[in-house]
Amino acid sequence: MFSTSTMASAWLVTACLFSLGATASLESKILVIATDSASAKIASSGLNGYGIPFSTLLVPQAGVQLPSLNSSTGGNYGGIVVASQVSYDYGGATGYQSALTTDQWNQLYDYQLAYGVRMVQYDVYPGPEFGATASDGCCDTGVEQLISFTDTTDFPTAGLRTGAGVSTEGLYHYPATISNSTTTKQIAQFAADSAGKFNGTSTAAVINNFSGRQQMAIFTSLDTTWSATSNYLQHAWITWITRGVYAGYRRVNLNTQIDDMFLETDIYLPNGTTFRITPSDMDGVKAWIPQIVSKMNTGSDYYPEVGHNGNGNIEYSTDVNDRTCNGGAIEYGDVPDTPLEFKKPLGTGTNLWPSTPTTYDWSLACTNLDPLKTWWATPTNRDSFATISHTFTHEEQNNATYSDVSKEISFNQAWLKQVTISDSSKFTSNGIIPPAITGLHNGDALQAWADNGITNCVGDNTRPVLVNQENDMWPYITTVDSDGYAGMQVNPRWATRIYYNCDTPECTTQEWIDTSAGSGGFDDLLAQEKADTIRHLFGLYRAPYMFHQANLRNSDVSNITINGVSSQISIFQAWVETQVQEFVRLATWPIITLKHQDMSAQFTERMARDACGYGLSYTISNNQITGVIVTANNNTCSAPVPVTFPVAPTSTNGYSTEQIGNDPLTVWVSLSGSPVSFTLSQAISL
Repeated sequence: MFSTSTMASAWLVTACLFSLGATASLESKILVIATDSASAKIASSGLNGYGIPFSTLLVPQAGVQLPSLNSSTGGNYGGIVVASQVSYDYGGATGYQSALTTDQWNQLYDYQLAYGVRMVQYDVYPGPEFGATASDGCCDTGVEQLISFTDTTDFPTAGLRTGAGVSTEGLYHYPATISNSTTTKQIAQFAADSAGKFNGTSTAAVINNFSGRQQMAIFTSLDTTWSATSNYLQHAWITWITRGVYAGYRRVNLNTQIDDMFLETDIYLPNGTTFRITPSDMDGVKAWIPQIVSKMNTGSDYYPEVGHNGNGNIEYSTDVNDRTCNGGAIEYGDVPDTPLEFKKPLGTGTNLWPSTPTTYDWSLACTNLDPLKTWWATPTNRDSFATISHTFTHEEQNNATYSDVSKEISFNQAWLKQVTISDSSKFTSNGIIPPAITGLHNGDALQAWADNGITNCVGDNTRPVLVNQENDMWPYITTVDSDGYAGMQVNPRWATRIYYNCDTPECTTQEWIDTSAGSGGFDDLLAQEKADTIRHLFGLYRAPYMFHQANLRNSDVSNITINGVSSQISIFQAWVETQVQEFVRLATWPIITLKHQDMSAQFTERMARDACGYGLSYTISNNQITGVIVTANNNTCSAPVPVTFPVAPTSTNGYSTEQIGNDPLTVWVSLSGSPVSFTLSQAISL
């Protein structure tokens, strides 16, 4: 280990070079310091969401050596994040202390000064080292004390609204007062608590400037694994510590997939009833789409995505005139149940489909007997939505044969083409929504998908085996050992409490109570959904959300009230309204929908990009960032690397750019053997 005096001397020389105008380099990688891997994942989850490179230092109670902070070419880290001061209870008179020594803290501080690097500390007790004083800790179980931003001028590209309170329930924290206003400014505050212990506002987070050493301190614990508030707050420190220039990008995707279009659903409540969507219901949803987009932030683009089952069209038309429909739709007996994660031995199973027809052979006249089909065949209706195959009959595929699954895919492809749904620019041609998310461990089914041009699907995030366990920003890729087939991409998807077999608030609320230990009414259900979904959105998870055709019923239902406004909308629309209104209350970011094919491609590119080991370094002169250099392993990458700029570069070098609404500029950099440099149009002070 370097001695403190040796390292401090090296940094002092570098700092002097800065003052003389010399040019130096600083890697932008963030150093995350935590006690264990779970804490480190919480501290770095937001960085992972952006795709900002970071490295982790785990500090056990016995201590650990610091990594090399600099080299002959410059600094190795562009920011330092410390969770809970890496403190442990050492017992006796010592009590809780940091496992980093005083010398090590001083090394970090000296490094900050030498390179203008910022430090973030969260879950810390207010004291002189943060320019603040604590009054007492808060809060007991069930006690609320909202936290909100009061000053975002030091991180303007974070796009976070001031005065928007969010919950601290479950997050222990320390309301504070500023003790040194010369070095310390408040950026967030706690409101009065619901128990009456804290009657006024108090300081929740500060930015310190100790003779040039810049530090953000947040006086609350954070846990991004369950807390929407933690995922929200992290964008302040991420944008501040990077000064808004980083390799990575921020984008919120709200993708809502509606399964089972054209099928009829057995409704949970009232028991014994069924529901199939009508053109009037679809008119209501179509008319609502521009209304909900108008409530979103500048630059937003939202539309639902619908998964179609063509056999439901044929079934309906057959009931009208079976002679026009070649005697009827595809019918078969009950599909035997299997364990949820059943892996079918290759080549086994029994065909359920009839022996004929062997190819799709229904006429357009047959399909036109269904008014729902004629609604979807109208381009202005169809193009208001994204569209995707949900297979032809919805046969569950865990134990299905290659023959059955191949027909499920190919028949639906033929039907989608016949009824012109696949003519839409928002149609996904290479992916499907598997029926009931089955078949993902059936090598015969996956082979049938691939043979019919399917390369990807959505999975179910409630099933860990379908989620990438290495990085939750990546898709799961099937393997022969686990799934009987290698290479099918399974994109993540979130389930909701808007259940597939419900068309009213009363139905889905009762099913929530009966099956998932829910409590309260529909407003309580939506509150739970809001907590989960806002956590996902601010966690920058780009997975779609699962809904079903019965959830769209709106033409003959009672009004639903959302935030004091009553309107005749479906339970699906009520869910979207709830998420959008809360999101807009908190941030200025645009909300963007991607059709399934584009969403899947982004997951593919993210996984490929991360494999490149890309990075970004700052070019520093006169204590300012004047440019950046983008690199990767061997300076090559099969996917473009996003670089976000708070100020435009003098040239984008011909690369693709993206700037939507209030979001900052992103340049998509292709690396083909050499580093890529950009000069900033306006230098950024350190």
